[in-house]
Amino acid sequence: MTTDIRLAQLLCSRLCHDLVGPAGAVNAGLELAEGGDMDDDALDLVTSSAAEVTRRLAFFRIAFGAAGGKASAVGTLSLNEARELVGEMLAGGKAVLEWPESSHAPDSLPAGVGKVLLLMILLAAECLPRGGPVTVHTAALPEGAGLAVSAKGVGAVLKADLVAALDPDVRETALNARNVHAYFAQVLARAEGGRIETSDEDEDEIRFMALFPQEKGGQG
Repeated sequence: MTTDIRLAQLLCSRLCHDLVGPAGAVNAGLELAEGGDMDDDALDLVTSSAAEVTRRLAFFRIAFGAAGGKASAVGTLSLNEARELVGEMLAGGKAVLEWPESSHAPDSLPAGVGKVLLLMILLAAECLPRGGPVTVHTAALPEGAGLAVSAKGVGAVLKADLVAALDPDVRETALNARNVHAYFAQVLARAEGGRIETSDEDEDEIRFMALFPQEKGGQG
């Protein structure tokens, strides 16, 4: 079991890595502006990169933070808010969100379960090196809240280091900034009474599944 300090360090490294690209693009554009070389293309780069930083921060705040958004006030995360966060997070990337409406879906999830769902979607998107749909399904079942996320596309793969990180008994030495979010997702899932399971039996498709007990289930 990793120490809290080590986990915090790795998560910080991961989040900084995901933000440094668009943040660096903003900085480069501003340097051009200071030199008087700002053209329309550079301005577009600054604008789009700044928007990307904002979208990622909004997602990370809810998925990784102790509080944030409406979930911090009411103890739940609405599926509408989750869908919006994910849609903006994936905007412009190779993965395309598919989240169909369903009469079986709860209106909201307990905040902790909602975080697990967001992280499952993030993991699914990372399984698509060439892009493709990330499909999300939630259901209020008699047993509790069911979550299912699939990533389908050419070359879809769940890397070995992510598989290792999803093992609750993973050794601390196996964790790094590339897979710590998978470990964090599993820790959250177990804290909510569930567990993230994966399947790669179908060609070019990776599936993530989790079931949470009734007391942790969705709000109708």
